[in-house]
Amino acid sequence: MEPVTQIDTPPDALTDTALTDTALTETLLTTLSSYQHLEMGDARALPLAAYTSQDLFAAETARIFRNEWICVGRTEQIGRVGDWFSADVAGEPVVVTRNEDGDIRAMSAVCRHRSMTVAQGSGNSRRLVCPYHRWSYDLDGTLVGTPLMSTPNRADGTSCTLPSFHVETWLGFVFVSLAAAPEPLAPQLTGAADTLAPYEMSSWRTLIAFDETWPGNWKLALETALEGYHLDGLHAGPIADMLGSKGSRFVEATNRWSCFRIDVDFDSELGAPTKPFADAYGGDDATSSPTISIHPHVNISCSPAGAVWLNFHPLDPGHTRVTGGYLVPPSEFERINADPDEFDATRELIAQLNREDSSATIDLQRNARTRFAEPGLLNEREEALVHFYRYLANQLVTTDSTGSIGS
Repeated sequence: MEPVTQIDTPPDALTDTALTDTALTETLLTTLSSYQHLEMGDARALPLAAYTSQDLFAAETARIFRNEWICVGRTEQIGRVGDWFSADVAGEPVVVTRNEDGDIRAMSAVCRHRSMTVAQGSGNSRRLVCPYHRWSYDLDGTLVGTPLMSTPNRADGTSCTLPSFHVETWLGFVFVSLAAAPEPLAPQLTGAADTLAPYEMSSWRTLIAFDETWPGNWKLALETALEGYHLDGLHAGPIADMLGSKGSRFVEATNRWSCFRIDVDFDSELGAPTKPFADAYGGDDATSSPTISIHPHVNISCSPAGAVWLNFHPLDPGHTRVTGGYLVPPSEFERINADPDEFDATRELIAQLNREDSSATIDLQRNARTRFAEPGLLNEREEALVHFYRYLANQLVTTDSTGSIGS
């Protein structure tokens, strides 16, 4: 069986330190292309150079994160008129608002005067006011105030406004796209919505929120979340007792999302209290819980009584901002918040989960420059990784008229 990394490439091409980053990226794109027709039984992990290449990272930023639907938060963050929160999408400062008509808007957070950020963090107000010279904008981004001068138009004579971006909500998640005309998101996620329908996640609340930076490539962080094979290793103890590696299995994937399930042990310490929720769901969810990953960077890992939601935002080839939280039904939100001891225990459990997952990302990134590793054969429980690699190939690989591959 030939390793993926040797398809149409010299055996040492991906470890040759004499290669330029551009040449290395071309080799990596050739490797990604090979996954399009590879059988799962022959599939291996990506070569480690995929996690260190600056050129590949630049291509991912330009072709994926500046064009795709990127999750920036939850609708509960903008539940009232005037609510707003800031976000970063591929290096672009963004502000999401609930306007006077109750609609959700997403726009650039960069002032049209001298490019100061007009909104950072979150708040509630009728105006977004730049802290530099106090230029102010309404919740749709229209410039409405310029102290000590008349309100200017743009150079072409039109009203001065913050550039707006496409925004969609899905099951309570807020997605933004910087693309001029992105394909609507919801129709691409119909199957994922059907899988999560029993959980009624649109109404769930964020019990625990987190915003961390992991010293590792975004793909490494995401790949751990794409499979349940790692559970017995990274999460040995109560977590794996409830949701173990043996009971994990790949279910399905499209070019936009993937799903695997994990059997729940209701005799375990963490599993026993969740059985009433599972019984109420019925069907597959009475015995197992789904994990949905939405390309390029969202992971929603369910258990019967909650879901860990993770967004992986690339910062550079070796660092990833991880945002998200632990979502629970409204009744659980109220119950756990009313019990300080249980709230603290839940917060520590989620922190432990992130520490254990991030430990893999950190170690893998540290080893990414070793000269003595080659991609290993994937387990059947890791099939979602192959579909993710195919997604990357679809987004990154172009073929010119001669059949040559490039970015």
